[in-house]
Amino acid sequence: MHTTELSKPPAAPGRSTPGEMLAEVVPLVGAVAGEGPPVIFLAGPWLFLGLMLSGPFAFLVTLVAAMLVAATVLVALTGAFLAAPYLLIRGLRWYRARRAFSNDHAARLVPVRSTGVAA
Repeated sequence: MHTTELSKPPAAPGRSTPGEMLAEVVPLVGAVAGEGPPVIFLAGPWLFLGLMLSGPFAFLVTLVAAMLVAATVLVALTGAFLAAPYLLIRGLRWYRARRAFSNDHAARLVPVRSTGVAA
């Protein structure tokens, strides 16, 4: 005789494993309540707000946010320090090219002595 899932005796009320509890909760997270958004979009912010009322959780969130800001600033400063020499050289090349172009015309001018003016 084959046993099926329905023929198993129900588990004791206090004896569910974490995997069984997770299997019960997962379908509820993606459930759509009526015509609205999934439940996680409604319950998630409320859960976060409730956890923020706890001191240690608020401290950890603040610490993680501060570390993210510090990492962003560190990456931006590193990029600026690495890019500065390249930008400086490009600017100097542009300046020299512009100056050499304007000096080409000045070098071609030849001073002419006018004989019609009495000195």
